[in-house]
Amino acid sequence: MIRKIISTFGSQSVLAKYLDREPQRQLLLLKPAETESDFQLLDLSDQPTTFNTPIRYDVRYHSGNNNLTGFFSFMYLTFSSNDEAKVFLAQFDDLAKQADHFIGLNDLFLLRRATGQTEYVIFSTWQRDADFFNWRNSTDFERMKPYLQAGLHVQQVHQANYILAQQA
Repeated sequence: MIRKIISTFGSQSVLAKYLDREPQRQLLLLKPAETESDFQLLDLSDQPTTFNTPIRYDVRYHSGNNNLTGFFSFMYLTFSSNDEAKVFLAQFDDLAKQADHFIGLNDLFLLRRATGQTEYVIFSTWQRDADFFNWRNSTDFERMKPYLQAGLHVQQVHQANYILAQQA
């Protein structure tokens, strides 16, 4: 069971050094789906970090089989208040109850940044990128659409998609 995820960003060459230095850790090097910059390295080992600039997340929710392969999606959400975050959490809980029915979904996580009460990440892995985009356009995802733009519900939003660099 994954209880926390630690992330860092950088070039492929710099992040690959962590893979060489720490072969016993469960590290995943992710390549951006659209560019060659800003690789992401995830540490799923539940050990103290060795990253120079770590971003720590607590796992608030997880459904799936720990099949962390395929297509990776990260939706970063920052809420202006705890009340706004609570509304989002209720919507996410409803969405999560349907997770077993999402075609091609390997894993669905809701992460909360360890240093910020109102910073969350919807992290999901999919068998194929088409599975993710079909889900995003489905009625199942409808309740999440208001959170994809900064404004009334969300102070900041960012989305990034990746594949495993080792398989690229």
